[in-house]
Amino acid sequence: MSQKPRVVYDGICNVCTGAVLFLNLIDRSHAFEYEPFQEVGAEMRRKFGMSDRELQGRMHLIQPDGSLISGPAAITEVCECLAPFKPVCSLFSSSLAERIYDFIASRRYLLFGCRESCFVVRESGS
Repeated sequence: MSQKPRVVYDGICNVCTGAVLFLNLIDRSHAFEYEPFQEVGAEMRRKFGMSDRELQGRMHLIQPDGSLISGPAAITEVCECLAPFKPVCSLFSSSLAERIYDFIASRRYLLFGCRESCFVVRESGS
């Protein structure tokens, strides 16, 4: 298991890849790894009992201890780790945030479109 939290996202969703590009840009200390759900291996899928549909439906954060956080809670956790965003963390930890997140997530391809191929963050120097 990696020693860094891993952000799992939908690699063809434009809003998801935009969020990951932004996170990667502001993550100057490289605190996170980024992986599209399309590349999550069978072992990890079994461990969390998640289908493609479940993986695709939300952003996920896999902690170094192997625990999984999903949706707005994952965004809150990421914000907690990125200094300039700590003050806005609480915005993602309400039932209203959960409903808004689910509304957008279920319509993201319609609202934001999708890519023809999967977007993967490559570490510099790789």
